[in-house]
Amino acid sequence: MKKNGLSLIVLLLLAAVAYYLFNTGKSGVSTRALNEFAIEDTSSITQLFLADNDGNHSLLKKMPDGTWMVNGKYKARQQNVFLILRGLKNMEVKSTVPTEAIPAIIKQIATKPIKLEVYQGGKKPTKIYYFGYATQDHYGNYALLELPGEGKSKEPFIIKEKGFYGFLRPRMICNEDEWRSPEVFYYPEMKISNITVEFPDFPKESFSIDWKGKNDIRLKGKDGNSFSRFDTLALKNYMLLYKEIYLETYNNRLTDAQRDSLLNQTSPRAIISVTNRKNEKTEVTLYTKGFIDPFLRDEQYDNIDPERFYILTESNELAIGQKLQWDPLLVPLRIFNAQ
Repeated sequence: MKKNGLSLIVLLLLAAVAYYLFNTGKSGVSTRALNEFAIEDTSSITQLFLADNDGNHSLLKKMPDGTWMVNGKYKARQQNVFLILRGLKNMEVKSTVPTEAIPAIIKQIATKPIKLEVYQGGKKPTKIYYFGYATQDHYGNYALLELPGEGKSKEPFIIKEKGFYGFLRPRMICNEDEWRSPEVFYYPEMKISNITVEFPDFPKESFSIDWKGKNDIRLKGKDGNSFSRFDTLALKNYMLLYKEIYLETYNNRLTDAQRDSLLNQTSPRAIISVTNRKNEKTEVTLYTKGFIDPFLRDEQYDNIDPERFYILTESNELAIGQKLQWDPLLVPLRIFNAQ
C-alpha cells in the first residue's frame, strides 16, 4: 500500500508540474485561434526561456558581443540558438487540427509540453509557445501559441519551418548540460603562445611548443631543453589542429563511485595545455574510457571504448570526447624528428 501511495503522489506531482507549465496564468484563453507563430525580426530577441515538466529549464541570454549564455553560467551552443531563431523566423502553419481531434491534442500538449518564452528586450515575454509531439509524417509539430495580454489560443495548430523537412520540438532543449558549448580549445585565429603535451606513462615522448608567430617556433622536450632541428612543417600542421577541439558531451554516465575510481586508480593517457597570447591557460586530462555496461564490452578491444576518451576539464568535470578528434593531438615527440 505504501508503494502504491508513493506512486500516486509522484503522478500527482508530475501532473501538477505539467499543469503549471501549461497554465502559468498569463491571461486565460483567447477568444480566437492564434496563429501568428513567426517572429520576423529575430535580431530583436534578447532571451529565450525553455522548460519541460521533468524539471529541466534553460534561460538563454544574448550578450553584448552577440554570443549566448545559458543560465548565466556557461557559453551556449551558438549553432543550436541559431536553429531556434531560424525556426521562429520561418515558422508557419502547415494546417489546422481537425475539430474532433482538438481536445485530444490540447490534452497531449498539456501533459508533456515543452514551453518556450520569447523576450524581445522587455521583462515580459512577447510570445509563448507550447510544443507537443510531431505529426505521424514527422513533417510538422503540434503547437499552441499564447500572447500575453490576450491569452492562449483556443485551438492548436500543426506548424513547421518553411523550407525545412522535419519538426521543431527536438531543437527546444531544456537540459542545461545539453546547451553548454562543447568548446575546449578554440583558436580560429591561432593566437596561441604555447602547447604542452605530457604523457605520464611515456615522459620521454612529452613535448612543449613555444610560438611567437610566423617562423619563430621552438620545440622542447620534457626537460625543457630546446631542439635545434625538427620537422617545422609537421609541427605547424600539428598546431593547426587546435583551431577547434570539442567535447562530445558533459554527461559521462558514471556514478560518483565510478568517477572516483577512475580518477584515483587510473593513470592519465595525456595532459594537454594551451596558453593563448593573453597568457590564459586551458588544461585538460585525458583518460582511457572503458565500457561500464557489461553488454557493450568487447574482448576485441580489451573492453576499451575504441571511439571515446574521458576528459577531465579545468572545472573538475569529467566529460567525453571523440577519439576521431582527440587522437591526432596525442602524437609522440619522435613524430617531429626532433634532434
